[in-house]
Amino acid sequence: MRFDEVNWAQFLPYDYGNEDAEYKEAFVRQFKLSALSGDQPAIYSMLLQLDGQPLRIELCRILYELITTSTLNLELFGKCCSTLARMLRHEDKLTVDDLTFDWRKLYQLTRSMVFPKVWQDNQLQLRNKIKNIVELACEANRFFPQSAAMEVFQEMLPQIQFNSMDWQLTTIQLITLFVPTAKLPADMPAVSSGPQSTDIKRWLPTIFSLWSFNLRISVFDAYLMNLVTTLIVEQHGQFQLNCEQIQFVFASGLHLLNLPVSRSNIPLPRSVSMALADTTGYYRMLHGGALPLREERAHTFARFIVYTLSNDSASGSLELFEQLVQMIEPFFHPSNNGAWSSMLARLLRYLAKELLSRSRIEAAEGCKVPEAARLERKVRRRFVVSVRALAMLLLFSKDEGSVSLSHSTLKHLAELEPDLIFRPLLDTLYTAIDSVTETHRMLSAMRALAKLATNLSNFAHYPEGAQHIAPLLILTLPGIDVNDSAKAYFALSFISSLCHNGVVLDELPVSGDMPAVRSMSKASADEVDEEEPPEVDMEQIEWLTRASTGQFETWIDQFLRRVFVLMDNLSSGQDTNSDANSSDMRLGSKASQTTELVLLHCGSRYYPMITRLITNFATSITSLSAVDNMCELVSGFARAIPEHALASLLPICCERIREEIENGVGQTSSLSRVTHAHSETTLVWFASMLAALTQAQDGRQLLPYREQIISTVELLVDSCMSRHVYTVGSKILYQILSWPTRTVPVCGRSWSDSMWNDAKFRDNHFRYWGQHPDIADKDFSISWHIPTREEVDFVLELMQRIVEPRIDELAQRISTLTDSHEPSNAENVALHRVLTVLRMGIRGLGNLVPPPSAPIATGNLADELVAGDDASNMPAWYLLDRPVIAGYVFTDPNAAEYGQVVALRKRTGEIAARALGELGGRDTGNVENIKALIQLAESMICHHAIDRDTFSRLRRGWDQGMDAFSLDTRQSIMPRLFAIRRATLTQISRQLHNMRFMPVTQLNRDISTNIAQLCLSAYAEVRNYAVGALENIMALQPHIKPDLVPMFLAELDAGEHSDAEKMMGALRVMDSGPMRRVFLRDWRLFPKLALALCRAQHEDKPQVKKMVRNTAVTQVVQSSAPLRPEPPAPHVKQLIDALSTEDLSAAAELRQKECFDRYEFAASEHTKLMSQLVDILRDAGTTWRFAAIAGYYLDQLISVRLVPEPQLAKTVAEYLTSDLILFRERSALNLSQILGIIRKRSKDSYNDINVVNRCRELPLNGGRAMSGQQPYTELCARALEGDTDAKKAPFLDDPACGWLVWPETAKVYDQPPADDILAYNHIDEVSRPAYDAVREELFADGKWDEIARLFSVEGTRSPEEELFGSARAVMFCQAFSLFGYPLLERAWSAIEKLARENDRVGAQRAASEMVGGLLRGSKHWARASLDAMWERLIPLLDNVFAHVGPDTLQFWQVCLQFAFARRDPRRYLPLIRMLMYSRPFDPHAEAPFAEAVKLELLRVLLSLWDWRIASAIIDSRPRLLDALAHPYKQVRDVTGTIMYMLSSSEFCVSYANATEAIDDLARYGPLGRDFSHWAGTQRTQKLIAEMTQRVSAWEADHIPSNEGTSNYSRGSKTLLVFFYTGFRYGPRRLALEHARQILALLSELQEQHDDEEVWRVASAILQFLSQVLYTTELAELVATQFLSLLASSKWHIVNKTLPLLCTLTFANRFTLSQEIRARILDTISQYLEHDQIEVRQAASVSLTTLVKCASSQVISEINTRFSAKLFKRLPRKRHGRAPPKDPAAYNRLVLTRHAGVLGLSCLVLAFPYTVPDWMPEVLVLLAECIDDPNPIQSTVQRTFSEFRRTHMDAWHEDRKKFSSDQLEILTDMLVSPCYYA
Repeated sequence: MRFDEVNWAQFLPYDYGNEDAEYKEAFVRQFKLSALSGDQPAIYSMLLQLDGQPLRIELCRILYELITTSTLNLELFGKCCSTLARMLRHEDKLTVDDLTFDWRKLYQLTRSMVFPKVWQDNQLQLRNKIKNIVELACEANRFFPQSAAMEVFQEMLPQIQFNSMDWQLTTIQLITLFVPTAKLPADMPAVSSGPQSTDIKRWLPTIFSLWSFNLRISVFDAYLMNLVTTLIVEQHGQFQLNCEQIQFVFASGLHLLNLPVSRSNIPLPRSVSMALADTTGYYRMLHGGALPLREERAHTFARFIVYTLSNDSASGSLELFEQLVQMIEPFFHPSNNGAWSSMLARLLRYLAKELLSRSRIEAAEGCKVPEAARLERKVRRRFVVSVRALAMLLLFSKDEGSVSLSHSTLKHLAELEPDLIFRPLLDTLYTAIDSVTETHRMLSAMRALAKLATNLSNFAHYPEGAQHIAPLLILTLPGIDVNDSAKAYFALSFISSLCHNGVVLDELPVSGDMPAVRSMSKASADEVDEEEPPEVDMEQIEWLTRASTGQFETWIDQFLRRVFVLMDNLSSGQDTNSDANSSDMRLGSKASQTTELVLLHCGSRYYPMITRLITNFATSITSLSAVDNMCELVSGFARAIPEHALASLLPICCERIREEIENGVGQTSSLSRVTHAHSETTLVWFASMLAALTQAQDGRQLLPYREQIISTVELLVDSCMSRHVYTVGSKILYQILSWPTRTVPVCGRSWSDSMWNDAKFRDNHFRYWGQHPDIADKDFSISWHIPTREEVDFVLELMQRIVEPRIDELAQRISTLTDSHEPSNAENVALHRVLTVLRMGIRGLGNLVPPPSAPIATGNLADELVAGDDASNMPAWYLLDRPVIAGYVFTDPNAAEYGQVVALRKRTGEIAARALGELGGRDTGNVENIKALIQLAESMICHHAIDRDTFSRLRRGWDQGMDAFSLDTRQSIMPRLFAIRRATLTQISRQLHNMRFMPVTQLNRDISTNIAQLCLSAYAEVRNYAVGALENIMALQPHIKPDLVPMFLAELDAGEHSDAEKMMGALRVMDSGPMRRVFLRDWRLFPKLALALCRAQHEDKPQVKKMVRNTAVTQVVQSSAPLRPEPPAPHVKQLIDALSTEDLSAAAELRQKECFDRYEFAASEHTKLMSQLVDILRDAGTTWRFAAIAGYYLDQLISVRLVPEPQLAKTVAEYLTSDLILFRERSALNLSQILGIIRKRSKDSYNDINVVNRCRELPLNGGRAMSGQQPYTELCARALEGDTDAKKAPFLDDPACGWLVWPETAKVYDQPPADDILAYNHIDEVSRPAYDAVREELFADGKWDEIARLFSVEGTRSPEEELFGSARAVMFCQAFSLFGYPLLERAWSAIEKLARENDRVGAQRAASEMVGGLLRGSKHWARASLDAMWERLIPLLDNVFAHVGPDTLQFWQVCLQFAFARRDPRRYLPLIRMLMYSRPFDPHAEAPFAEAVKLELLRVLLSLWDWRIASAIIDSRPRLLDALAHPYKQVRDVTGTIMYMLSSSEFCVSYANATEAIDDLARYGPLGRDFSHWAGTQRTQKLIAEMTQRVSAWEADHIPSNEGTSNYSRGSKTLLVFFYTGFRYGPRRLALEHARQILALLSELQEQHDDEEVWRVASAILQFLSQVLYTTELAELVATQFLSLLASSKWHIVNKTLPLLCTLTFANRFTLSQEIRARILDTISQYLEHDQIEVRQAASVSLTTLVKCASSQVISEINTRFSAKLFKRLPRKRHGRAPPKDPAAYNRLVLTRHAGVLGLSCLVLAFPYTVPDWMPEVLVLLAECIDDPNPIQSTVQRTFSEFRRTHMDAWHEDRKKFSSDQLEILTDMLVSPCYYA
């Protein structure tokens, strides 16, 4: 059974009846009624109450249909999505066998949100909806049938066009979301072919083919890897990737890690720049079209690695993973910290977590994974060893986050293979804890122990760990240090974790001597069998464990003494400067909790010692700063060992309290909370200790001290006038009244009383450590405290003697306060004392009787209460429409005691209400008493055995404990302590549930009203208390809220007489959670608040301004227009009816009428509100701040579902010419939406409207329907040439359609008719007034001149920062689209005037926005209108482009991008002709900038239309090649860019349909077709050859010059820009194919140091080439070509090529074959003997990196090879001797030996943190070369210096690998000689 399936009510000590069935029946009935009637608020309320998942499958179907077929409001949409996603997430409950969804419905809904129309929801609402729908799609994917895969590809593949990245990321994300990954249902046969194919192998090559398009672009890698990983996980055991596919993903995963390999400062771009064409902003797409997918790259890669592990090493990923570990191991060392550290640490943790998850799944009962697919233990252990090596390195990282992740990693691994983890880990931890100088290592060790304590102490899981518990406890004791709070906290956490895990701190008997020793604790990791777990000697382990328990008595003594010191020195709440959340407070709380756990789990033999120690500490008064810590300690002592604690301390406390009071202490009247008399120290100390003793004590323990307690409490609350003293006395009173009457679990040990008292358990308790109970076991039970009659009598006596007299005293004191005299300080203190005692007394009596109840509709209850400010704090288990049994003492209303308690509470409430009115109204300066009175009044309503704040705190504590203990929620096994806490939470949740049924009496209304008035107090303290109290009251009694709203609104609408203090109080209340939803849901109140916020006149106080703005923003973000209720669709209604057999049609009709009436009222109020908001905008006296708030409300409330308001439309159109830029911007947005709504409603209303008639779905027939037998790529070129068929072909606007795959049908637009009829020749009748209002304004005389004047005003930005306003352009687009050519006639003069002001930046920007809107808005115009437009526009644009300047060129580029985005190029033939033919590029013109402008505009055409216009541009024969050596840089740059774009744009695949594409791609093999590189067309190949030839020809005439003015320099730059464009801005396939073929030229160019730009760009391209992830075939070609560069005679080229070759090999480790890697390694090794020392050094660095990736065999060969070079020694030079006879031979020998030293040095440096078996001999061999001449000597010294630095941390372990002779030699090399030696 899962943890969340446990019915916790079964552990309650009383019969809870048939609540589950009752709840299910009530829920089904209410939900069915709400859904049938379309009552969306009620549906939302029912989803909040959803618990236990009744009718889970039926509800999933209904929710899915509601989401995808109904129009839901924003709140309900989010709730439905989150609820359904949560239900689907429990995959072990639901599978595709039970439930399937139609993917297309969800896809269409998602697509409509991702690509929104201008009339849809605004961006705030869309953002929330998209987030919800994506979350749902991620979970629903498992329930899409596998047969839908082909349908998904038929829909998605035609949307792909990778020549441009525009919109492509979204398409890939949608593929990731909707390609089904679930297993086939058990009863469904596999289908290998046809449109319903379920064969994954058929379509998986398509995914890899898409992947190859964008290799090394991280976002695409991440999402496609996520899809493949999800597929592997969901198909676990049924489908496995082959070796090629696994290697491909591993190669991509390595690149995702983004590890630095060389010292290059120019990393390959991780993404392709969208600077060339990013049109997402023109379509209101959020985040550039990217969906908010939860994409954790490290997690995805880790899951892939774990789930591709296989028992067959040839087909799994284990060997690849081990190679990956070898490559990345150096990046885990603490000294190698960087940007990559976090990613690697997360990867490590996810590897361990996913391995644990897979192991649990495969080990679970009923596991459906085939036996052959389950991991064998030897494979798992081998994997664990690899991960362990990295985690151990990360253990002492410099980054705390990485350290924490390493601990989590080790914990997960220890749950699987504890022997592999703890044996090496314990050695490390023992050493680290013993370390004195390295505090960071000790702290990390403490944290590791705290994290792994549960695994270490689990005897059944790891028996050897038990013997380490006592030694580790003693070793960690020094960590409890007040001077190091972090270390102390983790030391205490280690101890508490042991106790939670059931460790018993009691000495065990030991018999005989220790058995034959076979040490298991200090075994080295290398001695552990990686494939099979070692055998353990249980006899020896048990003896050692028993012997170690003898240290517990000493440890407990030392532990308590350390805790005493800690508590005595920590700050507490008594300190005036103490922060409640300080580390000292947290540490003190942790120490007290840990002490309590220790005392609970220690043996009874230690009780006398413990009692003596704590008694001595508690009775030794130090200072009041330690009183809180002392109380927490004593409280824990009393809860753990109550008999000893009470017997030793309670009499002392009572006696000392009496002595102090009799001596007059505490008699001084004082209300101060901060200062106190020094004489009160002893009294406060012992009174606080008494409070601690009575906390959580049931009455059975207190009854023996009954008289002492009562008399002491009477003294404290009757005789003392000091606030400190009587407050503590009131606290004692509360605890004595409350705890004896509570129904709570008893005994918080990890073991039940029966087991704890069992002699067998006590003598062998270590065998039970870590063995937690199964709460689903029928034998599991929890002991409860049930109040006895004696306890109840005790409480009633206290009530009569202390509480009841205080009621009369309060009434008397309140009556005296009504007189005119000012009360004295003593009277104020006396009143405060009465209020405090009475409040605590009333709170303490809450368990005696249930709260009064009255019937409340469930819908209203949940709607208001559970959906309050923090729904998670409310009980989520008992949401019935009646109170439940909750363990109250008196349940019979007719009983005398019941009536007595009820009467007492009622009388107290009446007096409190009267006191609030009197004291709050007459004596507002008496702050402390007012606050106390507020608390008393709040307690009367909000505290009845429990309150919301207490429940919230306990709930958070439970959640934190679950996370900290890492409980597996898929099981029902958990520590007993946690089960007790959960049972407690269940009990108090029932009590809180009952509080919600209290009737709204007049008394409660009076109290609430009085507190509400105090929320407007002039005193901030009073306001804060009152607001908090009122929030709790409103949450429990929601029907009070409407009565209070007018009071707060009046303060906002007070006009000139407003009071800033009252406004702040009112704003705080209205922005609170319980009140906020009232305004958002109730249209009786929402307009009032909106208008009040827009008119909230006040003094110019920043705090009030901020609160008004925050309240308004909170309301605006969540507000929306009313939604018309709609009954469910017939098929949805059928699903709803199937929930039950009850016929609810009549009730549903009645409810539906109520909903419709409510909607009619809301719509009416919406209309009035919109009108009033418009009036506020039109009011000249409205300040800009309030006008802005009104504008924000209008943004949210404009909806296509409601008729646009004429007054609003007119005002928005008028404000286009406002003097304030804020208003103009808001008006542009609002007008766009209004015009879009009018267009939408008109199209929906009339079927014969022209704009609809011109659009249709056309069967494309593989593209032939568009272009006949001619290629579609030439359609635009043919149209430009005048081809009639090409010009008449319908417009196909989708730029991706046909690039990769042709869809079956597509949306096309017929050619415009020859007439001049408007596209929108019919306007929706109800929208006509708004249409006329806008038309009247836009067609007014002078309107466009004014628009031109204001829109051309430069903003606050500098001219170079002026931006094209896409929002304004969209507004112009909507206007020209709706009103057609007549509007252009009105606006033309203004547009023309702006466009001809060539020197004014603002004018050019405004003109470009208008022209862009005009071009885009003319989409549906008739032919006559279009011809007239072009007749005006072409001459104007020709003039503009001829005079455009550097500051204004960007505006016109964006203008054309906006106009051309996702439009058929044939729509703009006149403009294209002008740009391509009327203004041809002239490379020899004398005005270079003008020519650059022509090219820039040509680039815009190419970037937007790409493959559809490439042929037309080529046919225009632009003289680009003639500009290869152009003297003007901008011309060269754009020329190179255009040539690359033009060449790459010729690439298109154009499969006839998706099925053909999928089958064809599958024919290329498992990885599909490789699209990563492309040679280009013959024209492209000829172009590249021509450029290369020209540059080579110019090289002969090149004269080096710093100015770079030669043709060679200029041509080289253009050639380099050509290839650089491919890597930085465009598809790389062309650059990858041709750049590698000119490596020789690139290597020469990077040596052209006379021109910085040349060598910089050439170097960048070479580095890009070395970093790219290639496919297997291409990788070997590139590697071979790089190797050929090493044959150069120029050592500089060789020196720069070696690092590139190293980077290439590392980046393509999983794609290069073993033969080519060996060749690269051998080639680099040869250059260790190069004549030039710089080359040798570069080869050494490169070889070091490659050795990290080499196998053990290769390393052995390298060792042998370079060791042989050192066999021949150099002849020793002696002073005064002649030089060598053969200097050349001597130098050759030096060179050979240096090569050998360098090679061996590479081996040493390649393993900086380990010592392989071969390393000691290599180091000795190197040491023998120390006397050789330089550079040999310096190389040896540097090698040993680096070895010492990297092996310092683990030297205590590494030194064991060396013999004594080797250590002696090594010591001589590593230790610096002493000068005095």
